[in-house]
Amino acid sequence: MASARLVLQRYAVALYQLAHEHGTTEQVEAELMDLDAMLAADVGLREHLANPRLGRDVKHRILLQLMGARVSDLLRRTVLLLVDKGRAGLLPEFAEAFNEVAMKASGREVAQVTSAVPLDEAGRRALRERLERLTGKRITLSEAVDGSLLGGLRVVLGSRMIDGSLRRRLQDIEQKMLRAPLGRRS
Repeated sequence: MASARLVLQRYAVALYQLAHEHGTTEQVEAELMDLDAMLAADVGLREHLANPRLGRDVKHRILLQLMGARVSDLLRRTVLLLVDKGRAGLLPEFAEAFNEVAMKASGREVAQVTSAVPLDEAGRRALRERLERLTGKRITLSEAVDGSLLGGLRVVLGSRMIDGSLRRRLQDIEQKMLRAPLGRRS
């Protein structure tokens, strides 16, 4: 749902700008992560928030009780605004959208790394340093293991993908072999 993602991005940018003006960016980010964890832990709550038949006032009460005094007024007002605008069902993804905005604003980026085997610390450090030189940003690695890659790794960085897996290389060789002209014998 591209339009929902765009909507979340706009709210996240607005919240980030306000938090930055008030010097509470890290606090809001931490509060939002806590709220996200609470929402992730309760499937029934997420279903209630996404239910269009449940009134705004009921959703307000649920969220105010959930947030309590744990969150800043800025985050509380933003969450309630999302509810007022009929976007309560998007709250579980809001923390991720805010985190992306905060990371981009602070010159950080997450690289999603998939490797055939877990990376050792030296490999992790070398990859991080190389990606930081490539992007000019501080890189955080999010790692996954996929044995079907056979070897090497695949890195997704923003909208870019670098596929250095053995599986991909073998596919490339296969395609070259299939396109190669066959010689004739006389």
